[in-house]
Amino acid sequence: MTGSRPFALLVTHGVLGEELVRTVGSILGPQTDTITISNNGLSSDALTAAIEERISAIPSDAPVVLFTDLAAGSCGIASRRITPCDRPFKRITGVNLPMLLEFFHYRDTLSLDELLPRMEAKAKAGILVL
Repeated sequence: MTGSRPFALLVTHGVLGEELVRTVGSILGPQTDTITISNNGLSSDALTAAIEERISAIPSDAPVVLFTDLAAGSCGIASRRITPCDRPFKRITGVNLPMLLEFFHYRDTLSLDELLPRMEAKAKAGILVL
């Protein structure tokens, strides 16, 4: 892959993002270039500001993949308010463990254009009604 390693920015309700990253770490080993933000105690405007603040702290040459849990929840809505920046920037909603495992396993070897459809397929394949 060319360019910088993509950062994962998880914006979720409660401690969901932290627990997903912790679980990924227990499977794949500790992960770097990862930020989690909880919506706990934040208004919509404060959550948007927190996301913008964290993105501005990421090196400017690093792509950012912003994961949220619910498209129509406060995290998904706040993520859509973010002004696109001068770097590869992708938003993904419906974050789940299979998606994150794919992201962290392949982010150093695949481009975002190759990785994103794989992540979507893994996320969907991880949902079964038995």
